[in-house]
Amino acid sequence: MNGILRLNDYNIEHNAALGAHDPSMMWDPVTRKYYSYGTDVYMPFCGLRDKIGIPVRSSEDLVHFRYEGTVLSEHAVRQGRDNGTYPQTINFWAPYVEYVEGEYRMYYSATRCFGSSESRIWLAVAKHPLGPFENRGVVADTWGTDDTMPNAIDAHIIWEGKRCYMVYGSFFGGIYIKELDAATGLALDGDEKNLGQCISRKSPNPPIDGPEGASVIYVPEYDFYYLFQSYGWLGDTYDIRVGRSRSVTGPYTDPKGRSLVEESMGVKLAGSYQFSAASPNAADENREWAWAGFRGPGHGVPFYDPQRKAYFFVHHIRDGAKIHRRYDEKEQRDSYRIHYMMVRRMFFQKGWPVFSPEPYTGESSEELSIGRGCWEWIRFDDLDNTIKKAVHLSKQEESDLLASGTVHKCWDFENARPTRAVSGFDASGLAYWGKYVYS
Repeated sequence: MNGILRLNDYNIEHNAALGAHDPSMMWDPVTRKYYSYGTDVYMPFCGLRDKIGIPVRSSEDLVHFRYEGTVLSEHAVRQGRDNGTYPQTINFWAPYVEYVEGEYRMYYSATRCFGSSESRIWLAVAKHPLGPFENRGVVADTWGTDDTMPNAIDAHIIWEGKRCYMVYGSFFGGIYIKELDAATGLALDGDEKNLGQCISRKSPNPPIDGPEGASVIYVPEYDFYYLFQSYGWLGDTYDIRVGRSRSVTGPYTDPKGRSLVEESMGVKLAGSYQFSAASPNAADENREWAWAGFRGPGHGVPFYDPQRKAYFFVHHIRDGAKIHRRYDEKEQRDSYRIHYMMVRRMFFQKGWPVFSPEPYTGESSEELSIGRGCWEWIRFDDLDNTIKKAVHLSKQEESDLLASGTVHKCWDFENARPTRAVSGFDASGLAYWGKYVYS
């Protein structure tokens, strides 16, 4: 079982966060472990050799994870890949798993091909979180639809009392929600072609493309449902945004009251960033590797941990080292190819979520004395999704941000020591991170 995330270490046997994409997270009350399921990723050079079948990682403490292999049965894989006269699905995407009355329900996506809006969301069930999962049926089906309709992909489940809803969608027609049969987990009316209703969609001329990777959580302390989603290019400029609603079916709005349907992308909580690093947590086998921050955090899920009685957010993120950059001549954009799972603490300020600047490593909330050093700051611009590098601010600006944000203890990933950080929103409504860096 590996420790915290290690960059430049491409052996999944002791770096289980490696290769995770579109990760979900669940706490299993039966085995009393955490499980994170993700998109099929084939990385033979790093030991991730399972081509298809939904990979899973387990943990006993939400910090140290173990790669467990894939969980779909061979029959379920064959069934899910079958596209009739069209070529078989190459891999399955974006699973979400929950425990419901003695069974584990997995919602996963099979798309016609990368970039297609013709997809299906399957429900598979098992008696154990490591499977084998067998298909129960298709929950949503967008085969035969055009790009103005939603894409049946990226499922996430949210309950409103005893009523069960599935949130899904990717670019194209936007994010949709449809009610499911709570007893079976399938479509309430038995019709997988009934797509539900739209709760988020890009504007007619969007400054950034999206949304996708949506998820919803209800927070009783504030009596709001929070819709998280990602905009931007997956390989580099991806981000994480949020809106909220009093009702699970919307309308979801941003802090200015603008609807997430064609009016607002939501408030941005995270994007590509780079703090300074004296000793980033990285292996040294590859001397061509050099710290260059993180790219494209996104496609995440909010998660309440009943063990710690705290909120978290788990998402994938890319290593920004130049050695992993690939330039796409056709699309004229960069892509960073090595990605990891990252778990962050999530706090709330005046009814809105903020993320810790650093990965969660099991730190407590005890106070930490400040020695010689300085604060570094990152602010996430609403429309500029290029990488944000840490800067220094005036004493007055620092004082204002420290007073308005949530200060917490964390592990300084980039400098390998305990420190303090702060997360919040500035006077203009932009999310910011601050971290104290010891000299």
